[in-house]
Amino acid sequence: MSYLGNLPVFDHKTSEWSIFYGKLTQFLRINNVTKEEIKSGILLTHLTDETYRLVRNLAYPNTVESLTYNELVQILNSHFKPKQCSFVDKANFFGATRSPGESLGDWAARLRGLASHCEFGDALETNLRDRFVLGLGSGPERDKLFEQNPTTLTLTKAIEIGEQAACAREVKVMLNTSDFGVIKEEPVYRAKFHQFARGSGDEELVNVFLKQSCGMADKIEKRVSLEP
Repeated sequence: MSYLGNLPVFDHKTSEWSIFYGKLTQFLRINNVTKEEIKSGILLTHLTDETYRLVRNLAYPNTVESLTYNELVQILNSHFKPKQCSFVDKANFFGATRSPGESLGDWAARLRGLASHCEFGDALETNLRDRFVLGLGSGPERDKLFEQNPTTLTLTKAIEIGEQAACAREVKVMLNTSDFGVIKEEPVYRAKFHQFARGSGDEELVNVFLKQSCGMADKIEKRVSLEP
């Protein structure tokens, strides 16, 4: 029997059970798998040898084959559910800072992951916004956000403002480092024209030379001064 999608093998040493379980749930749903024995079979056959051995030990004195799908999931949930300590989790959250090269969206998502264990309740969005701003580090993004009114600033708006400031900084850097050849070369041409035309009195000849060399006949706004 063929199935839609690919379900990875779960290795408890290198992967998170909650992530795998989410993928497993979606895999069973899109393939309309409802029979308990088939669901159990799919779960057990997508475990590495080490993880299967662990499940077998956790199920003892029962056998994994005798357990229902929900019983297997309950065993795995109980074993892999992280043991949380509220103060440690809050310390990790309030001490988090944006990593070098981390996008603002990824930074906000990482904060949400850290906050998921902190039980902030109604203060969740406020704490997320505050940590997002304060954890940015010095720079135009944080400077711009410091100008905002904290009573009306939301996390979504903070991300938007921060991205605009980051974009403006990138444009400024690009403009400062770009090579505008025509602009740089024009003074060189003018210096040569002054030297060539000094005392010649042929102003028209100089203007023609400028137009042909620069290709900007319609953009010359000032005539070249031939005064010594």
